[in-house]
This record gives sequence, C-alpha cells and structure tokens, in this order.
Amino acid sequence: MRIKEVISVFTALLFLIPASPSVAADTSYTLGVFPYFSPSRLEEIYAPAAAELSRKINTHVTFRTASTFDKFFLQLKAQVYDIALIQPLYYVPAVDEFGYMPLARMREPFKALIVVPDQSPIRVVGDLKGKIVATPPAYVPVVHMAKKALRDHGLIGGKNITFEEMKTVDACLQQTLTGAAQACVAPPFAVGPFQKSAGITLRVIQETIQLPNLVFVVHKRLPAADRERIKAAILDWNHTPNGQAVLKSINTQGFVAATDADYQPVRDFVRTLDEPWLPSVP
Repeated sequence: MRIKEVISVFTALLFLIPASPSVAADTSYTLGVFPYFSPSRLEEIYAPAAAELSRKINTHVTFRTASTFDKFFLQLKAQVYDIALIQPLYYVPAVDEFGYMPLARMREPFKALIVVPDQSPIRVVGDLKGKIVATPPAYVPVVHMAKKALRDHGLIGGKNITFEEMKTVDACLQQTLTGAAQACVAPPFAVGPFQKSAGITLRVIQETIQLPNLVFVVHKRLPAADRERIKAAILDWNHTPNGQAVLKSINTQGFVAATDADYQPVRDFVRTLDEPWLPSVP
C-alpha cells in the first residue's frame, strides 16, 4: 500500500472517532462527597452507595472525598467530580459557576443543631454563656445558622462565648466528649451516625432556621441520558431494599427530585451573611 493510500485510510478512520468523548461502555464516574466526616468514615457510608449506584446505572461509580472542606471545594471548583453530594451553600457556586446541575436532595430540611453530651449540666442555650462551642469550619452553613441563633439569645463570639473551629463535624463532636468544648454545632444527618459510632447520646439544646438540604448534583458534561439515569437511580433508593440500606447509612428519610428554584432560599440566605461563607481557594 502506498503512503498516500495509508494516509487516506488513516484519515478516514479518524472521522469514525467522535471528536469529543461521550460515554463509552467502559466509562466510569466519580462521586464526590463533601467531607463532613473523616474520609475513612465517609467511605464506610458512601462506598456502598456508589456501588449501588453503579449497579443501577450499569456504569462504574467510584467514591471520592477530600481530607478538608477547602480541598473538596477546590476539587469541586476544578470540576473533578462527575457527581457530587454537597452541602446547600456549595450549591450556589457549583450550579451558578462550576457547570453542575441539581439531581436530588434529601427530603428533610437542612438545619443546624447545637448539641451537648446527654449528661452535661447545660440545659438551655443561655447556659452557654462564658463557655466554648466547637464548630466545623467557619464557612460551613450550620455555623452561620448557629451563630445567628446564638446572637438572637445575646451570645456573641469573642464577647461572652468562644467558638473553636475544627476541621470536620466529627472532630467538633469529639471535642464535647473530651470536655475540651461544652457544645458542638452540627447538622442532624451527622449527629445520628456519630452517636452510633461513639456509643453515646447527645442532647439538642437549640435548632435553627431551615434551608433545603444536601443535594446530589451532576456535571453538565455527562450526556443527558446518563444524567437522567443517575437521577432515577438515586430516587429509586426510596423504594428498594438495597436503596433503603443506603438511605439508612446516609441517615436520611429519602431523596426527592431537586430543582434550581428549591435553592433560591440559599441564595437569599448567603446575601445576608457578613462573614466568609465559602472556602478561600485559588
């Protein structure tokens, strides 16, 4: 075969290859979960969820997280994750700037809890005056929500209450067990698993306002058909034995279809904040 004929055949073959990759049979997706617990604990919870999702959509889904909120947010900003489970404040940049779309959200509303060990002498919020309250990173929504609730009770950081920032929610909760802090700010979905893991009981002394809850988002680069399959698979967890096991591990009643309009209250909420509400990343 002459060189010109070889080039002609090679060129023809190139036109048979899609210019931009859609999803091939061996495609795999990454599921990123924001690190409200340590990576090892999140893997225990969400690796089975990723496996069940893989089974339902017939495409391999790999669980991923990060060691800190900052690192996770940087990955989200870099659009590393194909699918992500994110807290509500992350929804705003993820959808408005990073190319993600809403799929499904936790059915129950998102709120902050201020909790103490069950045997603690602290009975009401006012008892926290002069005490230390541990929190997740300061830009996490539950922290903003809890600080507002405490201000409504006349408790102001640096004045008559001390906030101690931790890297994760479970580290925050651990502080209350050791006595290094007298209370912790946490989301409800984190409190239940921590109590079970630690074999202890925590008592809620304050609940805050409510926002729409954690949400699965998917990147727009995925084909529309795959986005719909992933959404259907998550919603199907509400109705199958395997799915119920996933919901139990995540500590939610179930998922419902999410729309962008659901998260307008979050956009409204962040406009009221005078403190940083997102990690400072390049």
